[in-house]
Amino acid sequence: MLMRSFTKREKIILLILVLFLLVGFYFLVIHYPVTTRLEEIESEKLMVEDQTNLAITKGQVYVKMKNELNEIFALPFDKITVMPAFDNQTQLLYNYQTIFADLSPDLRLGDVKFEGGIAVRTVSFTVTVPDFAAAKDFVKKLTGTGFRCLLTNITVAPEEGNLETDAIRLSGNIVFYELVGEES
Repeated sequence: MLMRSFTKREKIILLILVLFLLVGFYFLVIHYPVTTRLEEIESEKLMVEDQTNLAITKGQVYVKMKNELNEIFALPFDKITVMPAFDNQTQLLYNYQTIFADLSPDLRLGDVKFEGGIAVRTVSFTVTVPDFAAAKDFVKKLTGTGFRCLLTNITVAPEEGNLETDAIRLSGNIVFYELVGEES
C-alpha cells in the first residue's frame, strides 16, 4: 500500500487543485445556473411589464369606447345611425322610394369607392318640393334613414321667386357609408 507522505510542494499543488475543482464546481453547479435563471426572470419580468402596459392601454381604450357608446345610446333613438354591411344598395333604393314618393326625383348613383374597410356610396339628387316646410321634411327624411350618411352639399332655390311660398328645387349629394367584409 501507499503510505508515502506527500511533500510540502505536493500538498500545496493538491490543495490548489482541490481549490480549482471547488471553484469550478461552484461556477458550474451554482453560479451559472443562478445567473441564467436571474436573467430569465428579468426577461419574464420585462415581458409581464409590457403585457401589463398593453392591458392598461387596452383598458383605457375600452373605457373610452364604452363612454362613447354610452353617449351614442343616450341620444334619442331617431338620432342613432348604423353602418350596414356592403352591398346595401337594395335597402337604400327602398328608402329612396319612400322618401321620394310622388316627387319625380332625378337620382344619380355614383360609383362605389372603397377606403380601407369602408365602402363610400355617393348619391346625387335633384327634386322639386311644394314649399319650404316640405323641403325641411325632405332633408330630415333623407338624412334620417338610420344609415350612416353625410349630406355633403345641398342647394335650395325657389322655382320662381319666393322661397317661402313657391315650390322649391333641392339638389345635392349625400354619401352613404357601408362596412366591407362584415356579415349583416
